[in-house]
Amino acid sequence: MLAIAPGGETLVLEVAQTDDERARGLMGRAEVPAGTGMYFGLEGSGRHSFWMFNCLVPLDIIWIDDAGAVVDVSENTPPCPALPCISYFPRAPASAVIELAAGEARRLRLLPGARVVLQRLPAQGEGR
Repeated sequence: MLAIAPGGETLVLEVAQTDDERARGLMGRAEVPAGTGMYFGLEGSGRHSFWMFNCLVPLDIIWIDDAGAVVDVSENTPPCPALPCISYFPRAPASAVIELAAGEARRLRLLPGARVVLQRLPAQGEGR
């Protein structure tokens, strides 16, 4: 998936499609390069929580509503190496989350009120 930030920068996002992929997220990654991250489509709009269990690097967690508006951001969210871990909730209902390396949300101006444009890439073999 591609995401276009308010300043026009394009991000390449892995899509967490299965329950297992959503549960794993960016766990165990030693780095999340600039311009990349992960997209989580959520089941309905709500105050869906995220945590940082087994993450190795701090992340920005960006909650987005159905219209592509950023509703909340947890910036520089610290890793949690052992249970119990803090759960992070958005201030308003969201239907998707983007996780990026810490500092990327502010650099890309993905702050509450900003809009992000999401574009699904064709699956391999589509369009041939």
